[in-house]
Amino acid sequence: MIITYQGENYFKIQSGELSVLIDPENQRSLRGANAAVNTLLPAPVPTPEGDECFWIDHQGEYEVRGIHVRGWSVEEDGGVEKTIYRIVFDDVTIAVFGHITKEPPKELLEYLEDADVAIVPAGNNPYLAPNATAKLLRQIEPSVVIPSLFKDLKPFLKELNHGNDAIKPEEKFVFKKKDLEPKAMVVHWLEVK
Repeated sequence: MIITYQGENYFKIQSGELSVLIDPENQRSLRGANAAVNTLLPAPVPTPEGDECFWIDHQGEYEVRGIHVRGWSVEEDGGVEKTIYRIVFDDVTIAVFGHITKEPPKELLEYLEDADVAIVPAGNNPYLAPNATAKLLRQIEPSVVIPSLFKDLKPFLKELNHGNDAIKPEEKFVFKKKDLEPKAMVVHWLEVK
């Protein structure tokens, strides 16, 4: 599996011929993707026409080509609905926290405790504060943490008790499920591609 970061909360997750986009920023990026998952509604990109890419922008359960997605609406702010997703494909579970500004309910976190990878907001205002994000991560204990929506990663790393020198930016994160250490919470800082 390969995860690349395109900026903001836009990620591409690919395994073989299957690919999922998280919060794509334009219609052009949808080409070749099997599914696009949007953590904000209304999404910044209009719903695509046709059925080339399966478009998900609401809470609920979805399945496309062996990719299983479940979403929970967690907050509404000024007419914008924010959704947390659990994506499972190629035997890997990915929790996507998106643009949240408040801690999600504890009952919801129980559905995410088996996450292999967590993509979380690591900035500060207007998103969840680094200390609250670290608390959330300690509750679900993923194998891997991928930060998004940040300008300065140092406060987030400090909250997770990671030394600043230990983590270097990577072009992409390439892995297999068997390589992941359960509950390790290893941070992978991905460069914008």
